[in-house]
Amino acid sequence: MPTGLNTADRRWLVANVASLAIAATTLLAIFDNGVLDLAISRLVFDFAGHRFPWQRDWLFEALLHHGLKTAAYVLSLPALAVCVYGMRGKLSWLPPRNAWLAATGMILVPLATAGLKQLTNRHCPWSMVDFGGFAPYVGLLSAAPADLARGVCFPAGHASGGFAWLAWVPALWITRPVAARRILGIALVAGSMMGLARLLQGAHFLSHVLWSAWLAWAIVIGMTALLGVHVAKSWEPQSPVHREAPCAGTAQQA
Repeated sequence: MPTGLNTADRRWLVANVASLAIAATTLLAIFDNGVLDLAISRLVFDFAGHRFPWQRDWLFEALLHHGLKTAAYVLSLPALAVCVYGMRGKLSWLPPRNAWLAATGMILVPLATAGLKQLTNRHCPWSMVDFGGFAPYVGLLSAAPADLARGVCFPAGHASGGFAWLAWVPALWITRPVAARRILGIALVAGSMMGLARLLQGAHFLSHVLWSAWLAWAIVIGMTALLGVHVAKSWEPQSPVHREAPCAGTAQQA
Protein backbone atom coordinates (compact mmCIF):
# COMPACT_ATOMS: atom_id res chain seq x y z
CA MET A 1 0.00 0.00 0.00
CA PRO A 2 1.19 3.58 -0.59
CA THR A 3 3.16 5.00 2.30
CA GLY A 4 0.97 8.12 2.36
CA LEU A 5 -1.94 6.24 3.88
CA ASN A 6 -2.49 6.55 7.60
CA THR A 7 -3.40 3.75 9.98
CA ALA A 8 -7.14 4.37 9.67
CA ASP A 9 -6.89 4.24 5.86
CA ARG A 10 -5.06 0.93 6.01
CA ARG A 11 -7.61 -0.54 8.38
CA TRP A 12 -10.42 0.55 6.05
CA LEU A 13 -8.72 -1.09 3.08
CA VAL A 14 -7.90 -4.29 4.97
CA ALA A 15 -11.49 -4.53 6.19
CA ASN A 16 -12.80 -4.15 2.64
CA VAL A 17 -10.35 -6.68 1.21
CA ALA A 18 -11.41 -9.14 3.91
CA SER A 19 -15.07 -8.43 3.08
CA LEU A 20 -14.40 -9.08 -0.61
CA ALA A 21 -12.76 -12.41 0.24
CA ILE A 22 -15.70 -13.44 2.41
CA ALA A 23 -18.19 -12.32 -0.26
CA ALA A 24 -16.37 -14.29 -2.97
CA THR A 25 -16.29 -17.42 -0.83
CA THR A 26 -19.99 -17.03 -0.06
CA LEU A 27 -20.95 -16.52 -3.70
CA LEU A 28 -19.00 -19.61 -4.74
CA ALA A 29 -20.54 -21.70 -1.97
CA ILE A 30 -24.10 -20.63 -2.79
CA PHE A 31 -24.10 -20.39 -6.57
CA ASP A 32 -21.33 -22.52 -8.06
CA ASN A 33 -23.45 -25.67 -8.33
CA GLY A 34 -26.11 -23.77 -10.28
CA VAL A 35 -29.06 -24.97 -8.18
CA LEU A 36 -30.17 -21.54 -6.96
CA ASP A 37 -29.41 -19.77 -10.26
CA LEU A 38 -31.48 -22.24 -12.25
CA ALA A 39 -34.30 -22.26 -9.69
CA ILE A 40 -34.65 -18.46 -9.82
CA SER A 41 -34.58 -18.33 -13.62
CA ARG A 42 -37.19 -21.09 -13.79
CA LEU A 43 -39.55 -18.81 -11.87
CA VAL A 44 -39.53 -16.28 -14.73
CA PHE A 45 -39.42 -18.76 -17.62
CA ASP A 46 -42.60 -19.61 -19.49
CA PHE A 47 -42.34 -23.36 -20.01
CA ALA A 48 -45.61 -23.45 -21.95
CA GLY A 49 -44.36 -20.88 -24.43
CA HIS A 50 -40.75 -22.10 -24.27
CA ARG A 51 -39.36 -18.62 -23.76
CA PHE A 52 -38.60 -15.85 -21.29
CA PRO A 53 -41.71 -13.65 -21.64
CA TRP A 54 -39.83 -10.38 -21.20
CA GLN A 55 -36.94 -11.23 -23.53
CA ARG A 56 -38.35 -9.10 -26.36
CA ASP A 57 -40.67 -6.93 -24.31
CA TRP A 58 -40.41 -3.23 -25.24
CA LEU A 59 -40.26 -1.97 -21.66
CA PHE A 60 -37.41 -4.28 -20.76
CA GLU A 61 -35.48 -4.14 -24.02
CA ALA A 62 -35.84 -0.50 -25.02
CA LEU A 63 -36.12 1.18 -21.63
CA LEU A 64 -34.51 -1.01 -18.96
CA HIS A 65 -31.82 -2.45 -21.23
CA HIS A 66 -30.74 0.08 -23.83
CA GLY A 67 -32.32 3.11 -22.15
CA LEU A 68 -30.66 2.67 -18.75
CA LYS A 69 -27.35 1.78 -20.33
CA THR A 70 -27.43 4.93 -22.45
CA ALA A 71 -28.44 7.05 -19.46
CA ALA A 72 -25.56 5.66 -17.37
CA TYR A 73 -23.02 6.50 -20.06
CA VAL A 74 -24.49 9.93 -20.82
CA LEU A 75 -24.43 10.88 -17.13
CA SER A 76 -20.84 9.70 -16.89
CA LEU A 77 -19.70 12.44 -19.29
CA PRO A 78 -20.38 15.43 -16.98
CA ALA A 79 -19.08 13.34 -14.08
CA LEU A 80 -15.81 12.79 -15.92
CA ALA A 81 -15.67 16.50 -16.75
CA VAL A 82 -15.92 17.24 -13.03
CA CYS A 83 -13.07 14.79 -12.46
CA VAL A 84 -10.89 16.72 -14.91
CA TYR A 85 -11.36 19.88 -12.84
CA GLY A 86 -10.50 17.92 -9.74
CA MET A 87 -7.35 16.51 -11.35
CA ARG A 88 -6.21 20.08 -11.96
CA GLY A 89 -6.65 20.95 -8.30
CA LYS A 90 -9.58 23.28 -8.90
CA LEU A 91 -12.05 21.55 -6.56
CA SER A 92 -11.47 21.59 -2.82
CA TRP A 93 -13.95 18.75 -2.28
CA LEU A 94 -12.38 16.52 -4.96
CA PRO A 95 -8.57 16.43 -4.60
CA PRO A 96 -6.54 15.23 -7.61
CA ARG A 97 -6.07 11.68 -6.34
CA ASN A 98 -9.75 11.38 -5.54
CA ALA A 99 -10.64 12.71 -8.97
CA TRP A 100 -8.39 10.12 -10.61
CA LEU A 101 -10.05 7.42 -8.53
CA ALA A 102 -13.56 8.45 -9.57
CA ALA A 103 -12.61 8.76 -13.24
CA THR A 104 -10.58 5.58 -13.58
CA GLY A 105 -13.13 3.59 -11.59
CA MET A 106 -16.00 4.68 -13.81
CA ILE A 107 -14.00 3.71 -16.89
CA LEU A 108 -12.29 0.55 -15.66
CA VAL A 109 -15.34 -1.18 -14.16
CA PRO A 110 -17.30 -1.48 -17.45
CA LEU A 111 -14.13 -2.20 -19.46
CA ALA A 112 -12.93 -4.91 -17.07
CA THR A 113 -16.39 -6.48 -16.98
CA ALA A 114 -16.62 -6.50 -20.78
CA GLY A 115 -13.12 -7.97 -21.05
CA LEU A 116 -13.84 -10.66 -18.47
CA LYS A 117 -17.00 -11.66 -20.35
CA GLN A 118 -14.78 -12.62 -23.28
CA LEU A 119 -12.59 -14.84 -21.11
CA THR A 120 -14.94 -16.66 -18.75
CA ASN A 121 -16.82 -18.65 -21.42
CA ARG A 122 -20.14 -18.78 -19.58
CA HIS A 123 -23.54 -18.79 -21.24
CA CYS A 124 -26.78 -16.86 -20.71
CA PRO A 125 -29.82 -18.63 -19.26
CA TRP A 126 -31.62 -18.49 -22.60
CA SER A 127 -28.81 -20.63 -24.05
CA MET A 128 -29.08 -23.28 -21.33
CA VAL A 129 -30.48 -26.76 -21.90
CA ASP A 130 -32.90 -26.16 -19.03
CA PHE A 131 -34.53 -23.36 -21.05
CA GLY A 132 -34.52 -24.92 -24.50
CA GLY A 133 -30.93 -24.02 -25.40
CA PHE A 134 -27.80 -26.06 -26.07
CA ALA A 135 -25.43 -25.30 -23.19
CA PRO A 136 -25.21 -27.00 -19.79
CA TYR A 137 -24.80 -24.95 -16.62
CA VAL A 138 -21.10 -24.75 -15.81
CA GLY A 139 -19.93 -23.54 -12.42
CA LEU A 140 -17.39 -20.76 -12.20
CA LEU A 141 -14.66 -23.14 -11.02
CA SER A 142 -15.51 -25.87 -13.55
CA ALA A 143 -14.09 -26.24 -17.05
CA ALA A 144 -16.53 -25.77 -19.92
CA PRO A 145 -16.80 -28.62 -22.46
CA ALA A 146 -14.17 -28.19 -25.17
CA ASP A 147 -16.65 -28.68 -28.02
CA LEU A 148 -19.14 -26.13 -26.68
CA ALA A 149 -19.57 -22.79 -28.45
CA ARG A 150 -18.16 -19.96 -26.36
CA GLY A 151 -20.43 -17.93 -24.15
CA VAL A 152 -19.98 -14.27 -23.22
CA CYS A 153 -22.52 -13.75 -20.44
CA PHE A 154 -20.48 -13.64 -17.23
CA PRO A 155 -20.30 -11.33 -15.35
CA ALA A 156 -23.26 -9.03 -16.02
CA GLY A 157 -21.98 -6.27 -18.27
CA HIS A 158 -25.20 -4.27 -18.29
CA ALA A 159 -25.25 -3.99 -14.50
CA SER A 160 -21.66 -2.74 -14.44
CA GLY A 161 -22.86 0.57 -15.90
CA GLY A 162 -24.63 1.22 -12.60
CA PHE A 163 -22.04 -0.35 -10.31
CA ALA A 164 -19.30 1.77 -11.89
CA TRP A 165 -20.59 4.74 -9.88
CA LEU A 166 -19.28 3.02 -6.74
CA ALA A 167 -15.96 4.66 -7.60
CA TRP A 168 -17.33 7.92 -6.22
CA VAL A 169 -17.90 6.45 -2.77
CA PRO A 170 -14.28 6.40 -1.51
CA ALA A 171 -13.52 9.47 -3.63
CA LEU A 172 -16.01 11.51 -1.56
CA TRP A 173 -15.95 9.55 1.69
CA ILE A 174 -14.12 12.24 3.68
CA THR A 175 -14.92 15.49 1.91
CA ARG A 176 -18.60 14.81 1.16
CA PRO A 177 -19.72 11.87 3.36
CA VAL A 178 -23.44 12.45 2.85
CA ALA A 179 -23.04 12.54 -0.93
CA ALA A 180 -20.84 9.44 -0.78
CA ARG A 181 -23.54 7.48 1.05
CA ARG A 182 -26.23 8.65 -1.35
CA ILE A 183 -24.14 7.66 -4.36
CA LEU A 184 -23.51 4.28 -2.73
CA GLY A 185 -27.26 3.70 -2.55
CA ILE A 186 -27.89 5.01 -6.05
CA ALA A 187 -25.11 2.87 -7.56
CA LEU A 188 -26.35 -0.29 -5.85
CA VAL A 189 -29.97 0.35 -6.83
CA ALA A 190 -29.11 1.28 -10.42
CA GLY A 191 -26.77 -1.66 -10.93
CA SER A 192 -29.25 -4.07 -9.34
CA MET A 193 -32.15 -2.75 -11.43
CA MET A 194 -30.15 -3.06 -14.63
CA GLY A 195 -28.98 -6.54 -13.74
CA LEU A 196 -32.35 -7.83 -12.55
CA ALA A 197 -34.04 -6.51 -15.68
CA ARG A 198 -31.69 -8.66 -17.73
CA LEU A 199 -32.31 -11.59 -15.39
CA LEU A 200 -36.03 -11.36 -16.16
CA GLN A 201 -35.18 -11.34 -19.86
CA GLY A 202 -33.13 -14.51 -19.52
CA ALA A 203 -29.84 -12.77 -20.28
CA HIS A 204 -28.24 -13.34 -16.87
CA PHE A 205 -28.42 -15.43 -13.75
CA LEU A 206 -28.60 -13.78 -10.35
CA SER A 207 -25.00 -14.81 -9.65
CA HIS A 208 -23.87 -12.90 -12.75
CA VAL A 209 -25.28 -9.68 -11.29
CA LEU A 210 -23.82 -10.26 -7.83
CA TRP A 211 -20.39 -11.06 -9.23
CA SER A 212 -20.56 -7.89 -11.33
CA ALA A 213 -21.10 -5.86 -8.15
CA TRP A 214 -18.25 -7.75 -6.46
CA LEU A 215 -15.90 -7.06 -9.36
CA ALA A 216 -16.80 -3.36 -9.40
CA TRP A 217 -16.06 -2.92 -5.71
CA ALA A 218 -12.84 -4.96 -6.00
CA ILE A 219 -11.62 -2.62 -8.76
CA VAL A 220 -12.58 0.45 -6.73
CA ILE A 221 -10.78 -0.85 -3.63
CA GLY A 222 -7.71 -1.70 -5.69
CA MET A 223 -7.61 1.75 -7.25
CA THR A 224 -8.13 3.38 -3.85
CA ALA A 225 -5.06 1.59 -2.52
CA LEU A 226 -3.01 2.15 -5.68
CA LEU A 227 -3.68 5.90 -5.78
CA GLY A 228 -3.28 6.33 -2.04
CA VAL A 229 -6.64 8.02 -1.57
CA HIS A 230 -7.48 8.85 2.04
CA VAL A 231 -10.73 7.20 3.06
CA ALA A 232 -10.61 7.63 6.82
CA LYS A 233 -9.64 10.58 8.99
CA SER A 234 -6.63 9.79 11.11
CA TRP A 235 -7.39 9.78 14.81
CA GLU A 236 -4.82 11.40 17.00
CA PRO A 237 -5.34 11.96 20.71
CA GLN A 238 -5.32 15.64 21.38
CA SER A 239 -3.21 17.03 24.13
CA PRO A 240 -5.39 18.08 27.04
CA VAL A 241 -5.89 21.79 27.37
CA HIS A 242 -4.31 22.94 30.57
CA ARG A 243 -6.15 25.72 32.21
CA GLU A 244 -5.24 27.52 35.37
CA ALA A 245 -7.57 26.70 38.20
CA PRO A 246 -9.53 29.69 39.40
CA CYS A 247 -8.42 31.19 42.65
CA ALA A 248 -10.29 29.99 45.66
CA GLY A 249 -10.94 33.48 46.75
CA THR A 250 -10.37 37.01 45.69
CA ALA A 251 -8.67 39.45 47.93
CA GLN A 252 -11.06 42.11 48.95
CA GLN A 253 -9.73 45.58 48.96
CA ALA A 254 -10.50 47.46 52.09
